[in-house]
Amino acid sequence: MDRANLKTWIEVSKATLENNVRVIRRLSQGKIIMAVVKSNAYGHGLVETAKLFLKYGADWIGTDNLNEAVALRKAKVKAPILVLGYTPVEALALAVKNKIKLTLYGEEFFKTASPHKRHIDWHLKIDSGMSRQGVLSEDLPVFIQNLKNFPDIKLEGVFTHFANADDIPRLAYARTQLANFHGALAVLEANGINPKIIHAAATPAFFSLPEASFDLIRVGIGFYGLWPSDKFQESFGGFGLEPALSWKTRVVQVKKIKKGTPVGYGITEKVRRDSTIAVLPVGYYDGFFRGLSSIGRVLIHEQSCKILGRVSMNLCVADVSAVSAVKVWDEAVLIGQSGEEKITPEEIAQKLGTISYEVVSRINPLLPRIYL
Repeated sequence: MDRANLKTWIEVSKATLENNVRVIRRLSQGKIIMAVVKSNAYGHGLVETAKLFLKYGADWIGTDNLNEAVALRKAKVKAPILVLGYTPVEALALAVKNKIKLTLYGEEFFKTASPHKRHIDWHLKIDSGMSRQGVLSEDLPVFIQNLKNFPDIKLEGVFTHFANADDIPRLAYARTQLANFHGALAVLEANGINPKIIHAAATPAFFSLPEASFDLIRVGIGFYGLWPSDKFQESFGGFGLEPALSWKTRVVQVKKIKKGTPVGYGITEKVRRDSTIAVLPVGYYDGFFRGLSSIGRVLIHEQSCKILGRVSMNLCVADVSAVSAVKVWDEAVLIGQSGEEKITPEEIAQKLGTISYEVVSRINPLLPRIYL
């Protein structure tokens, strides 16, 4: 794809993705590696990113929903795919047709008839303390008794998920969850259920709680070079994971305005001096948060330029008064590096009071992705 005619686009570094996969592979000690590509591969592009992860050494793919998994099958992805989120019983035929593994936990599984249940590789999810998706430990005996009414069900795996494995100074709760999970495994074994694949660790637990790696690790943020917190990055950044995504747009108009002139909707900001402004064709529809109004920045000609006034649906404005020779169609960096200057998803997240995952996963999936 030719960037010359694009007004807003995402760039994904293939070399960086390959580096990140190789780092995790080297540290994994032979575990099965699942590349988690839910939510449009955290903004990086579902199909192409999944193919690259598999090319570089991942074994399985993890998605949130069946639609993502089917899209990958249509794109000729042949690796094992596990849907980690909810799948209605009515959609099991589609899963069987596409040879997609599914997560099991809901009571409706027992209440809704389907001849397709026995043709799926199921992974039972245990709620070990996150109070989210999964079977609670105290409910497991009854769940197992119900499951025994379906003797031809293939339970390939069992797994759980940690609530705060990224909280390095306070891992006591994660260890409690791990103990709860071991207890659930013991209950399954006592009932003659011994799934061949056990998994608990996503990226944070892979680093902070290595005893939770079991047979398979689910790698999301690690493959994208993102970090759950500054403390986590300080602890594990030395392994060499790097961000793979950059987001760029163009200058579509340059104009001079007088001191005191308001900028944008609501007249929330007026320039404090005679200023030169650049209009950028990107806004909250594209995923450039409205919360960055008057506090965000972009990079133009390797210099930091403040966002002025409110971010609109499709436009925003940057102060380029200190940047020389800005002209229409110049490149502006929203995430990424320009010269010595850099804007990271973590920086944006800090300004918004959120996490880097939200910043990248909310980038509009319709924006073109270029893999370099």
